[in-house]
Amino acid sequence: MLQLDAIYKAAHVLKEVVRRTDLIYAPQINPESTVYLKPENLQLTGSFKVRGAYYKISTLTEEERQRGLITASAGNHAQGVAY
Repeated sequence: MLQLDAIYKAAHVLKEVVRRTDLIYAPQINPESTVYLKPENLQLTGSFKVRGAYYKISTLTEEERQRGLITASAGNHAQGVAY
């Protein structure tokens, strides 16, 4: 089970890598609902995927890193891995 301290640890690792993206209120999407957008397209890679890719890579051992990385993506996840 995911523990809160794991989230804090990931946030600490990522704080120097990802940009803070505040929520943007978007009443035009549906005036009858309260809608907020999180503009993760403002990340350097253009996607939120950098968070998961970077954090996972940061947890690899030196031996695992020496073996290299492969991604089966040509999109956002691949950009996160490449970054």
